[in-house]
Amino acid sequence: NVTWAMSAGVCGLIALISLAAEPAKPEGGREAGIVVRPLKFEANDIEFAMRFAGQSKLTTLEDAAAVEKVVGKDKAKALVDLVDFGKEKIVLVSWTTAGPPEGVIQHEVKGTGEGSRLVFYVQGPFGARVRGQRARIAADFFAVPKSAPASFDPKER
Repeated sequence: NVTWAMSAGVCGLIALISLAAEPAKPEGGREAGIVVRPLKFEANDIEFAMRFAGQSKLTTLEDAAAVEKVVGKDKAKALVDLVDFGKEKIVLVSWTTAGPPEGVIQHEVKGTGEGSRLVFYVQGPFGARVRGQRARIAADFFAVPKSAPASFDPKER
């Protein structure tokens, strides 16, 4: 039945929406002096997922007011309490991949010294030949140094 197949497909897509990716590096991992911390936060809100997940972009949240605008006043405190806005900022990385097997969110530092910048990207699985049976959309929060420029490369590697 086509209606059942479409309903199952939509339910499957909704079930695959992820708001907390596996960390690309160990918690508090250092790379070229830039500390990137994945923030354990789940909005548990399908509206949030539909507004922010899978957009292939990075949004910078410099203070508690910016966090409130994104996640809402009632959920903002849980996320704001995880960072020190005097030293850090939050980046919301919205990304998409296909699978199985699916890609994972990663980051790297491009450049050195004052010219260095943090780039988030999706790392596809190594050696996978057949993919694309399902889509995964995600939106993940990271704490990064306030002074570190950050961006997202939408091309899966």
